[in-house]
Amino acid sequence: MDKQKISVALSLMSSGLWQLYAQNDPGTIYYECVLPEQRTVQDYYATWYSGTPLEESEKIIELCHKLGVTIISYWDDAYPQLLREIVYPPAVLYCKGTLPNKPYIAIVGTRNADPKSAFIARTLSGTLASTGIAVVSGLAVGIDREAHSGALKANGSTIGVMANGIDMLYPASNRDIYTDIINSGNGCVLSEYPPKVRINKWTFVRRNRIISGLSHATIIVKAAQKSGALITARYALEQNRELFVCPGQSFDEGYKGCFILLKEGAHPVYDENDIFEVLNISNRKETAIMKNANIDDTVVLQSNLFAVYDDDDIVKTLKKGAMEIDSLIRLMGKSSAEILEKLTTMELQGVITRSGNIVTLNNK
Repeated sequence: MDKQKISVALSLMSSGLWQLYAQNDPGTIYYECVLPEQRTVQDYYATWYSGTPLEESEKIIELCHKLGVTIISYWDDAYPQLLREIVYPPAVLYCKGTLPNKPYIAIVGTRNADPKSAFIARTLSGTLASTGIAVVSGLAVGIDREAHSGALKANGSTIGVMANGIDMLYPASNRDIYTDIINSGNGCVLSEYPPKVRINKWTFVRRNRIISGLSHATIIVKAAQKSGALITARYALEQNRELFVCPGQSFDEGYKGCFILLKEGAHPVYDENDIFEVLNISNRKETAIMKNANIDDTVVLQSNLFAVYDDDDIVKTLKKGAMEIDSLIRLMGKSSAEILEKLTTMELQGVITRSGNIVTLNNK
């Protein structure tokens, strides 16, 4: 069985198959769970890929090889673990660049950024990237662009999630950011859509579930009442992720969506320390990134987290070698929820790395 070929074929078929992913391999789903007459390409994809799913899958794989695009399926170890947990996880991710092996936090907001909100997005992103967190955004103009730019300037990692085929850049004005991310060596652009697929209104919505789904938390910098960033915020809440909001200014319609989210219980952000506190990222040097809006340099934060965990049972166990999460939970003798919450905190702090279901202790 060619797992990659069948995985791509499944991604072209009905999105309702996602419920079968966790309990079945792609071959079982395709040949045993789907009737022969149902093995057809979705209408939207048929504009570009009109053959059978397996025929078109071969074409897509060959085209991705020519374009230097990596295909990561739901069943691959490289597939982001948090994304597996969402409703409607993509069967396949198309990746150009290097998928960072570190925790992710999303920063999104309006396309109509003003100087202050642009500065906030850029400096928050740079600070987070400097702590070893990959910044996720949607490659749009405005706040998204500033988020990617801040991470790149800090020599950190950033991921741009696209709402169209991996080879179809939109908007064209962000070509420099698109190229810089791919060439950075520690970031990538991602899409659930294969090459050639063009953008549509509903693909933006689907894209937003991936932005929040990849991330431990989402930060909204500026958003009007009908901003698409609020869709990402809703997804973050549905996915049980932390949601942060930069309050902005009273009597400014451009920030009304932020105030709505704050009234509904989102965490307000004055500076990066509010984010670190909620996510339990401790032992950081305090910085004041927003004291002077003319300052564009990112302060590299330092930590000594490993000393905090020296006597921790999880760390003691992982010093003996990498381990599957399920095995670690059984060995610790505590509830899975408690262990998973602690692992998430440790991953955000850079103490451990999760790759699929495998947990590894990072070197000091």
